[in-house]
Amino acid sequence: MAAMSPPGIRAVLAGAGVAMMGEAKVVTAVLQLTKKPPSDVNLLYLGTATYDLASFRQKQTGAFADRGVSITTLDVACKTPAQAVVDDKIERADIILVSGGNTLFAVDRWRKAAMVEPLRRAMARGATLCGGSAGAGCWFDALHSDSMDPDWYRTIMLAGGGAAAEKAPGEASAAGEKREWDYIRVPGLGFLPGLLCPHHDRVQSNGVLRSTDFAGMLLRHPGETGLAIDHFAALVLYDGEYQVLSLPDKPGSLTSEGANEPGKGVPAVWIKSVAADGITIQETALPERGPLAALLHPARDIVEDSRVEVVRAANPSHDL
Repeated sequence: MAAMSPPGIRAVLAGAGVAMMGEAKVVTAVLQLTKKPPSDVNLLYLGTATYDLASFRQKQTGAFADRGVSITTLDVACKTPAQAVVDDKIERADIILVSGGNTLFAVDRWRKAAMVEPLRRAMARGATLCGGSAGAGCWFDALHSDSMDPDWYRTIMLAGGGAAAEKAPGEASAAGEKREWDYIRVPGLGFLPGLLCPHHDRVQSNGVLRSTDFAGMLLRHPGETGLAIDHFAALVLYDGEYQVLSLPDKPGSLTSEGANEPGKGVPAVWIKSVAADGITIQETALPERGPLAALLHPARDIVEDSRVEVVRAANPSHDL
């Protein structure tokens, strides 16, 4: 189970990766947390969840490069680099940007590459953590994930198919085609407590609204507190506080009455838990600002999802 995060943690965690990491408001928020001029900032991009494909890297780092930020990569999706390379690149990073994509695969590869403790040290020293979708959820105990979607498997994407040839994470497939796969709870790094749901207000190619499926997941994992981030929202964490960053011209789930109605409101972040009756989901939209302790609650109990091993077998993380 995750311990409470260091009070000095700095992070910008968005509901979407490609759709958010190029937004000027998000880029500015990330750079402000470094407390350095952009020309002095070194951003380390971890594109493991999208198999280190150049197209995804450009989409998520281009706006930072345009501000004068130095971009470094650490590619581990296919080959395990030397430990000295891993340690050096992570140690020199002012920003660590994790791509969206297949979270289960990425976290498994990071463990194989002995990256977990170097990443934990980076968080502790104040490096800014950022990313959307997988790049937001990977830092938590676990997340509501589309890692079971075959379009996000390594062999398919490296061949130029699947998500590599389609839309960004959190967007339905072309022509409304419905595909047969389920969301699953996948383990993250455990640096932050909670079960995180990205793309909370979106329907993906399986035709299932993530908000609805997340409620069912919480009922199966009632010992965990849920955090749900709309596609066009983000959590900014700094100095023991949080701020909800929302793009006001984009759709979201929070109505003017405070209800959760995806597509009918503004982008928001929700905290969710199972009520004492065991069948009711309690959900509250986070205020714009507040103490970090209000949203990070260590789990009372963690139950792993047995389907994770099925996905690992279908999308293995061994070296190529």
